[in-house]
Order: sequence, then C-alpha cells, then structure tokens
Amino acid sequence: MEAQKPKIALYVQRSFGEKLTATFDFIKENWKPLMKFTTYLMLPLCLLQGLSLNGLMSGTMALGDMTGGSFDSSVVGASIMALVTYYSLYAVLYLLGTVMLTSLVYALVRTYNEREERLEGVTLGMLKPLLFRNVRRVFLIMIVGVLLVLFVGLIVGFIATVIPFMAIAFLFVLLVVVVSVPLAIWAPVYLFEDIYIIDALKKAYRLGFATWGGIVLISIVMGFIAAILQGVTMIPWYIGTIVKYIFAMTDAGGGATVSAYSFVLYLLAVVQAFGVYMSMIFSLLGLAYQYGHASEKIDYVMVESDIDNFDKL
Repeated sequence: MEAQKPKIALYVQRSFGEKLTATFDFIKENWKPLMKFTTYLMLPLCLLQGLSLNGLMSGTMALGDMTGGSFDSSVVGASIMALVTYYSLYAVLYLLGTVMLTSLVYALVRTYNEREERLEGVTLGMLKPLLFRNVRRVFLIMIVGVLLVLFVGLIVGFIATVIPFMAIAFLFVLLVVVVSVPLAIWAPVYLFEDIYIIDALKKAYRLGFATWGGIVLISIVMGFIAAILQGVTMIPWYIGTIVKYIFAMTDAGGGATVSAYSFVLYLLAVVQAFGVYMSMIFSLLGLAYQYGHASEKIDYVMVESDIDNFDKL
C-alpha cells in the first residue's frame, strides 16, 4: 500500500516556488472534492449566466446594426433597456458566484487542515455551517470594501480639485495601488481566523506590507494561469458567437438549424462561465498559502501552537 503524502500545511514559511508547489499539490490531491463541490454549487449559476451572457452579446450586436443606419428610437430604447437588464443580471450572478466560490474554496482548505482525514469523506452537509459562515463574511468584506472605495474616491476627488498638478495626482494614484495590495489577503485572514472584520483588515495590512512582493508575484502568476484557462473556455463561445452573427447577416440556414445552433452556443456560454470560476481557484489557493506564509513568518503561528500544546505531547 502506498504511503500517504504529508499534509500540505497552511502555516508554513515558503519560498515563492514552494507556494506555487503547495497550490498545485493541493489541487492535485483534492481535485475530486474541488470539482464535485464546485460543480454542485456553481453549475446552477452558470446555467443562468449562459442565458444572460448570450442575451448580452446578441443585444450588443443588434444595437450595433441599428446604429449603422436609420432606426426607430423606441426600438433602440428597448434594446438598450434589454442590454442593461442582461448586464445587471450577469453582474449579480457573477458577484454571487464569486462569493460562493471563495467561501467554498476556503472552507475546503480550512477543513483539510483541521481534519486528520483531510477531505476524505467530506460531504456538503459537513461543510454547510462553515460555508454559510464564510458567505456571510465575504459579503461583509464586499460591503466594507465598497465603503473604503467610496472614501478613497472622495479623497482623490478632493485632491484633484485642490492640487491640479498631474504628477501629484499620478503619485497619489500609485500610492493607492500600493496600499491596495495587502487587501488581497483580507479574505483569507477573515475566513481562516475567528476575528472581527476590522481586526482582519488591520492584520491583512500588517502581514501584507511585510510580504508585499510575495502577494504581487502570486497575484500575477496565478492571474496569468487563470487568464489562460479562461481563454481556453472562452474561445469556442467567442468563435461560435461570431459565426452566429455571420449567419444572421447572411440569413443562412433554416429555423431549425438556427435554433439548434443557438442551443449549442448556450452550452458553450455555460462552459465559458464555469471555466471562469474554475480558473479562480488557482488565485484563491495561491493567496491562501501566501497568507499562511505571512502568518508564520510574522506571527510564528505554528510555533506558538506547538508551545500551547506542549503538555499534550
């Protein structure tokens, strides 16, 4: 019988390459529960997103055709309203999907690290309490994050009116970007630890500034991997949309053919939406191990845990 590989601990100081390795090893070891739970939670959303995405693209192309010649203002108004409706629906679904996926991935990582059996035998019912807790916390992060963005926006607007020099405005924007980097580990801090959201924000900045370069590198590399995966799932839908537009321009094919092709295009849109969520897993896991690295490097989490549990050894 093959010996089980050592558990991929969260709170470990790792080099950049080791953080990448930990991310890929976690996916390799737990790809079945990751795929199963992601499909179970995200596929219903993707089915709706496929409809909204195709409706958005069709409305955009139809509106482009109308602006090319004479058109009825009432028809254009109705088309714009339909576009706004499809876009709003897609945005809401994408936001909900991001919240659910983030909550799920970090629930799995926390469960993996807290159980001797890792994720073996884990069911959705076992994850449900932690999943609901994470969903509430991610929504709270988004609300507080929006308030922070509005506050920073007011400051930027005030400075732009008082100091009209472009160089100073550019430096301020650059400063905002630098200060925003630690926010990437805000969610791991708040979801992995039992603390208040403001304390999590403070800790994210404390750990984030101490490991600023690592956060940037992880975000860039994982973002690049995610972009490749998203491109792979998006290209078939994008090509199919162009072909459908060409058919519509040339009036090619009968009604049955067009209906069948529209259904295929809908399936491709669902695959594209699902691919976006699957690709996000790499970034979420990479930032989780970046957080674990920063916590161990700055706060010595595992050392303190070993000391507290010394009498149990």
